[in-house]
Amino acid sequence: MRFLLVPCAIALCTLAGCASQETMAKNARISTSEAARIAENSVPGGRAKETHLEQERGRTVYEVELVDNGNNTQTVWVDAESGRIVERDR
Repeated sequence: MRFLLVPCAIALCTLAGCASQETMAKNARISTSEAARIAENSVPGGRAKETHLEQERGRTVYEVELVDNGNNTQTVWVDAESGRIVERDR
């Protein structure tokens, strides 16, 4: 019985995370590609490498990881509702 509890617990946690991502995606007014474009335009020579939704300080944001002309990695958070940049990590 114990051997079944761990896989079941992992499955439930995974499903709960997926539902949360799905809910965030439904509430987002801008698309993933729009968020990537906004972030790329804020970093000279920036190219988006990875983009995903997350909750940050009570709001839904896209976390966009970019590489610039100098091959430096930067992260830009774009509000999923307004499209405004809310934070940068250089």
